[in-house]
Formats: sequence, structure tokens, C-alpha cells
Amino acid sequence: MPTGSRRETERPAVSVVVPFHGDEGDAARCREALARLGLRSGDQLIVADNTPAGIAADALGEVAAVVRATGERSSYHARNSGAARARCDWLLFIDADCVPTPGFVDRYFDPPPAERCGAVGGGIVGLADQESLLARYARDRNFLHQSEGMHAKAGAAAATGNMLVRRAAFEELGGFAEGIRSGGDVDFCWRLQRCGWSLEFRPRALVEHRHRDTLADFLATIARYAAGSRWLNDRHPGSAPRWPLVHGLIGTAWDVGGHLARGRLEPAAFRAIDGLGLVAHNVGYRASNDV
Repeated sequence: MPTGSRRETERPAVSVVVPFHGDEGDAARCREALARLGLRSGDQLIVADNTPAGIAADALGEVAAVVRATGERSSYHARNSGAARARCDWLLFIDADCVPTPGFVDRYFDPPPAERCGAVGGGIVGLADQESLLARYARDRNFLHQSEGMHAKAGAAAATGNMLVRRAAFEELGGFAEGIRSGGDVDFCWRLQRCGWSLEFRPRALVEHRHRDTLADFLATIARYAAGSRWLNDRHPGSAPRWPLVHGLIGTAWDVGGHLARGRLEPAAFRAIDGLGLVAHNVGYRASNDV
């Protein structure tokens, strides 16, 4: 029997949990993306609908078990609600705006996680067909990349946009912290490792993420992440300090001027976005992370 067939046979069943908060168009795009999962007999697909109106049921009810998660507007609450319905020993969390690549689930188990591995981070890259300036910027900066992006700066953490979790470890930790907007995945990974579980990475278990296309949405995301960083810093002192503002803006302005002097417009625009993101981070860092 070919090696690929043996691995497919031996792969454990997974419960895929997708938190959803969006409109009908988002639900339709999510359904199209989930069709690419390549699930097999024994696997389970759960969509945790975090919308007040229950939008996901009509668009996704035929392809997934839709669970209402309306206790609070929080992706972590939705993930916990979905995980409560899971029946498999592995929970695979992906976001509704992510598109799995071929062989996605199988690659999480190539090679199999170690016995004390509690979670595995997959790969996250930007959708190649997004051509807006902000999408190109996010791809250039490896914005959600598990080893080079924002989560890598936290150290030994993975994003719930694409993360496999051993159910036993998830239950031991009591799931994700709730009542917060951001930072729950990093907090979970740190708590996991403090309890003696390990964190591994499978970059070939890849999803493509649809980045924010407008500057306002992008900066709001940065501010939300910053509020999560402040929460993490309070919960784990010294772990996620505020980004230095004045020094960072001086360096950004210098770089923008240098790029413009050489006629390099896109690099100049990217550095300008860096500067705006720095401001958004400092504003968000002072905001509440509560839902």
C-alpha cells in the first residue's frame, strides 16, 4: 500500500470547530471554504454561530452541525461552545475566513504528534488572489504567520485561526478564556505548556486567510490585538509590553522618506502602514479587552 494511503488510514478522526460571526455573504464564503476540508468518515464538522440572528444555520446547516453560541460576542466563547459538542479526540480550530489547502487535515499528522503534544499550530498565509494594498501589505509582513508573524513575537504560541488541540489537554485546561476579545489563543498555549503539554508546528497543514481590505478595518484589528496584548501582559507580567511609539515613528518616517526619494512607492506605503499600525497598537493597548 502506498505511504500516503497508509497515513490516511492511520490518521485519527478530528472534530473541526469553526466560530462564525458575519453576514449571509460571509456564510456563503465559509461554506465554499469548508468544502475543501477533505473530511473522512469519523470526522466531524461543527460551526459555532456567534451571531444574534443565527445566520449560519441556513447557509451551513446542511454541511455542518451548527451550534448556537450567543452567551457573549466572543470567538473564544464560540470555540468553547463548539468544542462541547465534539466527539473526537482531536479538535481542529480554524476561522471562518480561512480556506484550507489540499491535504490540510492529513498534514497535521505527518508526522504524528508526540504523546505529550497538547496542541499543533498549522500554517497561515494570505490569499494570493487578494490584490488590495492592505492584503499585499499583510502578505509581505507575514501578518498571521505562525513562525514569523504577530503570534511568533509572543513566543511559543499558535493562532486559533489554524490550530489542532488534543481534547484531553483542552479539557484539562478548561478551554479558552472567555469574556475577552483577543489574546485567548496565546494564553491557552502558555497555560498548556505550563501544565506539561508540548506545542508543535506543522506549517504544511496550511490555510489561506482573507485579510482585511480597508485601512479602517486593518487598524481596528491591530488595536484589538493590542488590547489582547495588554490583557496578556497583566495576566502574564512582562510577556507582551507596549510597542515603543516615538522611537518607532521616527524610524518609520526616515524609511518612508528614503523610499520616496528612490521612487519606491509600495515600500514607502508599507512603511507608512507600519507607522499607522504602531499608533493603533498604542491606542488599543490602553483599551479594555473585555467583550
